Amino acid sequence: MPDFKIVISDPQTKEPKQKKVKVKVSDKVQSIQGEKEGKAIPVAKINQKLKEELGIDNLLTIEITKQEGDKKVKVKTHFRVEIDNNVPPDEVWISSSIAEKYGSNEFEAIAYRTKSFQISIDQSKASHLIGAKIGDVVELSISGLNFKLKITGGSDNSGFPMRFDVPGGAKRKLLLSGPPGFHPEEDGERRKKTVRGNMITPEIVQINTVIVR
Repeated sequence: MPDFKIVISDPQTKEPKQKKVKVKVSDKVQSIQGEKEGKAIPVAKINQKLKEELGIDNLLTIEITKQEGDKKVKVKTHFRVEIDNNVPPDEVWISSSIAEKYGSNEFEAIAYRTKSFQISIDQSKASHLIGAKIGDVVELSISGLNFKLKITGGSDNSGFPMRFDVPGGAKRKLLLSGPPGFHPEEDGERRKKTVRGNMITPEIVQINTVIVR
């Protein structure tokens, strides 16, 4: 079975507070199986003061901008927060395996509350999602964190999007006047496009969700 790529967005995080921090590798932070493949959320240790300053719930994003040839690219990772008051308030401690992504064991970065992230989950471990529909609320446990998620959409293994107003899980060709599935360039434009129904099937590879509190 292919993986579900689940995109999780936090509707309460639109303009998160940011802070420049020093990121360091620490032997107190252990690597987690699957974190490099995007199947687990890596751990970052931070001080309680930094958590409160950034308004963090459970997730933290670390971001840098680096030069690659003629281009500047952003490199960011989303972490599950663990509080350790031995960490200075302006530092974040991470594992050595995640530091490889940044190319250094110690660097300056921007830290902020995570707005959205993607996680890959084997379908056999999330079989309860099969049959769920757009608008349904489901529960999912990821790397020790329990999420209540509302399904907002998705797409299949051919890139065809799910539509909330199409019942079932089969593909259908419909005359559309707007998204998802068609973005008109002119007012009143309509075209026939292939879309998926609103129910999750094994052919769905990406599921879009928002956190429900």
